[in-house]
Amino acid sequence: MSLLNNLNKKFNSDIKNTVTLSVRVTNEENAVLQEIADVVGCTRQDVIYQLISDYAIPEWRNMKMESENELTDIADENSGVSYFLLNTNKTNSTVDHNIILEQGIAATFEDDYIGKINRIKKGDVVFLYESGSGIVAYGFGSGQNIDEPNPEKINHSSMRYQVLSDFSLLEKPLSARDVKRVLENDIPFAQTLSRVKNGEVLYNYLKNKTNLA
Repeated sequence: MSLLNNLNKKFNSDIKNTVTLSVRVTNEENAVLQEIADVVGCTRQDVIYQLISDYAIPEWRNMKMESENELTDIADENSGVSYFLLNTNKTNSTVDHNIILEQGIAATFEDDYIGKINRIKKGDVVFLYESGSGIVAYGFGSGQNIDEPNPEKINHSSMRYQVLSDFSLLEKPLSARDVKRVLENDIPFAQTLSRVKNGEVLYNYLKNKTNLA
């Protein structure tokens, strides 16, 4: 009954920064949603919102954490250039996302994640990925990790970053679908920081697009 309890608690609450989402369901599923809505005294949209909030998002977070745990922060033995995809954390904080793009940095937040930035060496290429849009920028790592002295001002307990040189904002994001098309392989977009296999191919593609713009 947790779903109904949560609906009762949150019904009529002021939910800000929301967007309209259309979904297709069967007649039977629609009947169930309507019955739940009738019991609580809300709309079917309220029920769907609560289902996403109570079940889909926590499951997504667990899946993301499991993927993160599979990664190691051991430095590569390869002394050449490495290519990384860094998620700008927009799904959790638009402030984080804006700071990364406005300052041209590669940043990670909170104690469980900040160590990942240490994997980036000087000269490594970092692609910045915005959830829902695609790769929006790229630059070169400095290899110098900086701990933000006052992370609480952006509602974090810790933040570590590197300033990216030759930072380039793309005029149009390269979507996740197009990234996979260029690389011809899958990539874990939801992870905080992931290594990009065949990253040189992606870098050359973006560089050519930037030069043609």
